[in-house]
Amino acid sequence: MEAFLTKLDALLQYNLPPRIQEVTNEVLIWIGLAFVVGMITRLIVWGGQWRRGAFTVFLVGMTGCCIGPLGLHAWRNIENFNPISPAGLAISVVASIIALFIYQFCSLFWSKKNKGE
Repeated sequence: MEAFLTKLDALLQYNLPPRIQEVTNEVLIWIGLAFVVGMITRLIVWGGQWRRGAFTVFLVGMTGCCIGPLGLHAWRNIENFNPISPAGLAISVVASIIALFIYQFCSLFWSKKNKGE
């Protein structure tokens, strides 16, 4: 146990350079936001044929996190909009729901076309 605590103390003394730490923090915040948006979307859109694995939830959430704020900026051109805010969360959830419905519609159309109906 003592050896473990010694190694842990040595590890705690190591710090990343400030720029790398900032980038790491930003990436982790966006990944967390994407999972939250994906889980909220999963709760709202419970039915359907989309898979509900962790990676799919992440992809749905990341789609909403990217498309939502970009669409809002293109539509309203809001200055200093922070996508990591309650408004950013709401618009990301709406965008991910819309993207999921588009995906479900296209997959339904594509499956009927491939079956020859």
